[in-house]
Amino acid sequence: MNSDARSQIEAAMADLRRLADIVAVAIARRDGLIIAHDLPKNVDPKKAAAMTAAIVGTSEMAARELGQGKFMQAIVDGEMGKMLSTGAGDEALLVTLVRPEANMGLVLLGVERAARRIAAILSGA
Repeated sequence: MNSDARSQIEAAMADLRRLADIVAVAIARRDGLIIAHDLPKNVDPKKAAAMTAAIVGTSEMAARELGQGKFMQAIVDGEMGKMLSTGAGDEALLVTLVRPEANMGLVLLGVERAARRIAAILSGA
């Protein structure tokens, strides 16, 4: 990835992080490799990317098998918050950690916008 694309990705992540309910953001390749991240120090970005790719891979198969169409997003809801894994084009996944009391409508709008932006950056558009 060239430096211009990297700085655009970092700007997209920073814009998303401006939403008060978002704790952290990462971009992973669909094969589980990390592209960029702003994760807490106690989170291993390589493990997070690999686990996200596994969750999404399984979710894609489930959506297809159950006749739900194209995979859009997986949400893991835990007692300390939520993890959203959102498709960002054919190459990447946007991983967003969200506070448990988050306004999910606002978060989902921001995540959708960021995912489209990241997809465009990575596709060279």
